[in-house]
Amino acid sequence: MKNILIFLGIVAVLIIGGSILYFSTQPTSAEIDYSEQLKWDVHKYLINEKNYVEDNIEEIKVTGNAKLKGKKRFEIAVVFKDDKDSV
Repeated sequence: MKNILIFLGIVAVLIIGGSILYFSTQPTSAEIDYSEQLKWDVHKYLINEKNYVEDNIEEIKVTGNAKLKGKKRFEIAVVFKDDKDSV
């Protein structure tokens, strides 16, 4: 009986710890809004400041770097239609 209780305790700790880890790494709604704002700002910068043609922009990717904290944790990659190999 004691072994069963120890086993159930270990399983409970693993489930709780895994849940905490999972939910702490999920982006918050503020971070999602911020990443969408970053996409928009980069898009405007490329069009207005760097004079890129909008049709030449294939994709703007915003990803999070878990090693960094706050707003600096986002990385932005722009893929152009004429240069898909370089990001």
